[in-house]
Amino acid sequence: MATNKIHALAHRVENLWDRVRFRAKRAAGLLGTPILLAYRGFQTPEGLWLRGRVIEDQGVISAEHTESILGNVWLSLKRYETDEIRSARIVYSAGGISGEVLTDEEGYFDLTIEPPALSEASPWLPVELILTEAPHYTVRPLGAKAEIRIVSPKARFGVISDIDDTIVKTGATNFLKHWRTVAANSAESRTAFPGVTHLYRRLAEGEAGPETNPFFYVSSSPWNLFDLFERFMVLHDIPLGPMLLKDFGLDATKWLTGGHDDHKLKMIERVMAAHPQLPFVLVGDSGQRDAVIYAEVARRYPGRILAVYIRDVTGGHLAEEADNGVSALKRAGVAVTVAPTLETAAAHAAEAGLVRSSVVGEVREAIEQRRREEGEENVSDDNQPANSEA
Repeated sequence: MATNKIHALAHRVENLWDRVRFRAKRAAGLLGTPILLAYRGFQTPEGLWLRGRVIEDQGVISAEHTESILGNVWLSLKRYETDEIRSARIVYSAGGISGEVLTDEEGYFDLTIEPPALSEASPWLPVELILTEAPHYTVRPLGAKAEIRIVSPKARFGVISDIDDTIVKTGATNFLKHWRTVAANSAESRTAFPGVTHLYRRLAEGEAGPETNPFFYVSSSPWNLFDLFERFMVLHDIPLGPMLLKDFGLDATKWLTGGHDDHKLKMIERVMAAHPQLPFVLVGDSGQRDAVIYAEVARRYPGRILAVYIRDVTGGHLAEEADNGVSALKRAGVAVTVAPTLETAAAHAAEAGLVRSSVVGEVREAIEQRRREEGEENVSDDNQPANSEA
């Protein structure tokens, strides 16, 4: 009870500070130019859902790649210290359906529309967004295009993947390494794990084309990093998919970003509930609690988890909780691999008929190529003992 009162007080104080700061900026003529950000959405039982945000443009998203440490740190600080625009009006249209929505106190808007007549020809439904009004700002109609993932009836399964230390190297288990990566304000500064492109693209392909099986990305990283992750995936030819990230900030229900486990579990359940006909492959890493969370998902959705692939980023020293999560998955009859690269996962996926068998050689070659490029003799590979596999 006392914690709730403190939280409510802190939320009121933050709101007051935001309003005072906004009025001071407006009086000084320092209000910036609004920018409309659109995130990828997906089908839900309630309709087609997507999210977006309206903030002041601080030149962060459009900033070019730079090797300057100070420059990157400054851009990263601005990326997190956003000036959100509340009560902005956005008009939308998709498949002959149109309407409008307002942003909340953090500048976000959530949009759910009735499904129009959908074509199986494309895995994405385009949504046109236009920012028409933002109180106290001079706004000329500003457009953006969002996309909603449409799952083909020919999809055999879906994939739910973590991002940090699963597809992109962030060093999330080491604060200093993680900050150094986060401070690099460009997708070009981030490193993809070898083989992730090959395995993910093979998992995505199917009877309806290269995007038959849908990908969803669930992460505890904030929405502030959406454009970096999206650009990273495009650069590395990783299948695109809706990202379910976290709000960064204090609101009426949470402190800053809220709980890690609760967020990931809630988002995974949302995806699985939206596609009850699909089984799923779950991919994560050993640096956080992915194995524990995935074990809980398997418990709640028996028979719907085809496999769990965990990247060992802790050098073979799984935390007790992670080890317990792997054991729980095995007891539930879920195939699990835990290894420092994706070669073991690729081998299992091929053996299980989830992907074509050629992916094993493709992933292995990508690992060898990274070893040659880095000139390292001790790059961990799947020839070393894995912690656990089944």
